[in-house]
Amino acid sequence: GPLEWDVEQTVTHMIGATAKYTLYLASRCEHFIGLAVTRWPDATNEEVIDSVVPVAAGLAAVAAVTPPGVRAYHSTGPSSAADYVGRACVELLVHTDDALSGLGVAFAPPEDLCQRVLAQQFPDAAGSGGAWHSMLAVNGRPIR
Repeated sequence: GPLEWDVEQTVTHMIGATAKYTLYLASRCEHFIGLAVTRWPDATNEEVIDSVVPVAAGLAAVAAVTPPGVRAYHSTGPSSAADYVGRACVELLVHTDDALSGLGVAFAPPEDLCQRVLAQQFPDAAGSGGAWHSMLAVNGRPIR
């Protein structure tokens, strides 16, 4: 895709970022955690891909039981469970497109999901061509 990363690095990053969001939120940590979440050295590509859903489900489960007033560290400022879920949606959607475009496969997520994520994460980013195109554009990706 449009990144300097290869497909493996892109998929590993999107899973790792979502896992790190879960760690921050579950721990309610208010400062930077100096840990990187990376691919297990002996994991197969299939095992890595099969990690996307459980990692996302872990964040959803933690977010569901996190009281609304709880904030945890993020480089942009203290973040709520809703903030982290929205960020993870952006990571997963945009990097899925990056990885699949790197493999020559088209990706078109549900427009209503993109509208909700865009409204929460980038409320001023409405543009022509629909929410998915707007999300790609606000994340510096080419519209295909």
